[in-house]
Amino acid sequence: MASPLKKVLRFLTGRLFLCAALILLQMGALAAAVLWAAFRSPGAFALWWGVSLALALWVAVREENGSYKAAWVLVLLGLPPAGALLWLTWGRRGPSRKRKRALRRAKEQQRLFFLSDPGALEELSRKRPALGVQAAYLYNISGFGPMGNTQVDYCPLGEEQLAVMLRELPRAEKFILLEYFILEPGEMWDSILAILRQKVREGVEVRVLWDDMGCIGTLPPGTRKELEGWGISVLVYNPLGPGIDPGLNYRDHRKICVIDGRVGICGGINLADEYINKKRKHGHWKDTAVVLRGPGVWSLTRMFFQLWCSGGGGAVPEPERYRAYGPEDGSGASPLLPGWVQPYCDSPLDRHQVAENAYLQLIGRAVRYIWLTSPYLILDNRFLRALCAAAQSGVQVRVLCPRQGDRWFVHMVTRSYYPPLLEAGVEVWEYSPGFIHAKMAVSDGEAAIVGTANLDFRSLYLHHECAVALWDCPAVGQIAGDIQRTLAKSQRITLAELTAEPWYRRLLAAFLRLFAPFM
Repeated sequence: MASPLKKVLRFLTGRLFLCAALILLQMGALAAAVLWAAFRSPGAFALWWGVSLALALWVAVREENGSYKAAWVLVLLGLPPAGALLWLTWGRRGPSRKRKRALRRAKEQQRLFFLSDPGALEELSRKRPALGVQAAYLYNISGFGPMGNTQVDYCPLGEEQLAVMLRELPRAEKFILLEYFILEPGEMWDSILAILRQKVREGVEVRVLWDDMGCIGTLPPGTRKELEGWGISVLVYNPLGPGIDPGLNYRDHRKICVIDGRVGICGGINLADEYINKKRKHGHWKDTAVVLRGPGVWSLTRMFFQLWCSGGGGAVPEPERYRAYGPEDGSGASPLLPGWVQPYCDSPLDRHQVAENAYLQLIGRAVRYIWLTSPYLILDNRFLRALCAAAQSGVQVRVLCPRQGDRWFVHMVTRSYYPPLLEAGVEVWEYSPGFIHAKMAVSDGEAAIVGTANLDFRSLYLHHECAVALWDCPAVGQIAGDIQRTLAKSQRITLAELTAEPWYRRLLAAFLRLFAPFM
């Protein structure tokens, strides 16, 4: 049997296809029933029109992103009664009752994890008031404050992160925490998994958390049972089921590795071979991460257990055993290492757009330059205006995206945002060797963000994300230097190039952009 045919058969018999088919059948049956009733009875049709109108009005006045609201209002008013059905099943944002109960339990558990360290924030605010304002926002909303005395090593490629993991994981003596959106068998994951098995045999506690949607097409069936049989604790976040679930869109897109509380890794790199260029999907894969050593690792540990507890992993006994450094080690008074680190996270289950606001604050406070990298550029009006206003104010604004997209329609929508940026003076670049997956921002040589959130609606509004903000750390200069070297391999986009594209491509891009808030 030919290999392509095997792949097709494997897909058609896989859980993803079966669950998707069952969900579509349910949606189709509900839609057919609603449409049948609506068109057989003028009263039923008027009722559904009224429901659609009421929902559209309710969506319009909600505390929600304007672009996201506009897209749903268009669906509700343009496709009644099907639009109302779509919104009631998948459009609502916020946790279900079950998730609310889990979140309450997790918050109670997290009280044991909270590390109060006002000294670092006070010191940062005194020395760098502008940075202190940004740090205070992240602390007040996400609950994670800045930490001093933390070493930061920057990894400009996935290959370098893997080298760090292969060096540090065998040194684990107490515990290993891994949380990733994608795990896929291959050189990267297999080499890490071999170390995890060995460490479990040595008595080291190993916990692995992955997103079900991210791994459903990459991990073989039975992987969870296999790992648990070896003694590894596993939590699969938000499992995909055959029923209609309004929370289906809420994915765990974070990437976290913590070793003994002394080493923490965060960035855009999943544990799959394309991230270390052992498998070429879209040319050379450019991705980045930061490695923390010191008190700042505790914040990554807290993040991991927040989702572990609220996602069904149960309470964590003796939280203090996961902390390698005391509160005094991260205080702002006379740090041994320069600068501050501030890991933080964002959740789709509240109304705080932490990831987006962190970017917007960095853009708004830039004086000399603000450079951003993202594999996707699908912006709401607020973000688009912020970039344009910064460029029109004389700030050098550079945005770096892939030359070769991983999904043609998303890449086409990304390029549709280029013209207004270029007209405002923003420099738009595309990474010529292949695909840049890094999610970063750096400003004025004093602040940077390295994390997991793409500049699109799914990351900023529907996913669990995390990042590390760097304030006055030497790594900020390393990040800026790496972006400069990457730009030397990239192509600068001009308005002439975009206007030279065939009219039908521009028309298709404009049409697809109507659905940008769902991408």
